[in-house]
Amino acid sequence: MSAVVRACEGQCIVGITNAFLSNYSHPIITVLREMASPSSLYIHPDHRHSSPPDFLIKPILSSYRKDAYTRLEHAIFPSYFHGKCQQKDPRNPNGPHVNPPGCPNPDCPVVCGTPGSLVHFYPRLRYIVYNETRYHLQTLATPGNKVYEEVERNFLKEAGGSGGAGHRRRDLAPAIGGTMLPRIRRQEQALKEKLRMMMRQVSPRLEKACGGTGTGNVRGLQKCSWDSTMKGYILSFP
Repeated sequence: MSAVVRACEGQCIVGITNAFLSNYSHPIITVLREMASPSSLYIHPDHRHSSPPDFLIKPILSSYRKDAYTRLEHAIFPSYFHGKCQQKDPRNPNGPHVNPPGCPNPDCPVVCGTPGSLVHFYPRLRYIVYNETRYHLQTLATPGNKVYEEVERNFLKEAGGSGGAGHRRRDLAPAIGGTMLPRIRRQEQALKEKLRMMMRQVSPRLEKACGGTGTGNVRGLQKCSWDSTMKGYILSFP
């Protein structure tokens, strides 16, 4: 009978998940900082920031980091790669299950939870990581959650600091008449719509940062593959 082989667990799961999170840290910060630039947010380039340029991205980045590990681990392991690789032996169907050739390491053609399976199906693995990262960020950048509401408040405050609607509303509050208030509200709504349009670009911008076109063609995630480095790291686990 073949020895029982453990799937990737414990430090293997933790190490691989953290490695992908580390790899994605640079493209994520790059994308969010591009979005927080005055030109991207339609704020005049000569405008003096009342807050640091990263004022918009901090709520998104903080929330992402808080939940990223749990979400990504679940997306990779219980959801797709899990369990042992043993199958029925075609030469002895009634006998014990055996490891197919290449399993558990180094190149296992069975979807299971061993390092060899992660390496064999690495093209699938890197898309799982990319899609979870992209979906997580886009969810945070979509209206309807507390993180987005905080971003919106920061944006209106910053835009108001350059003479925007929020600034004028505060300054003119005692003197606002029947015609002024609707105008300020329209300006505020226009700013909110500009922010929504920009936040919709999280997913396309991450796609471009990973080597895609930004229009749905990821081109194999050329810049977010880390193929040889990650395969070697994955196989360092027994």
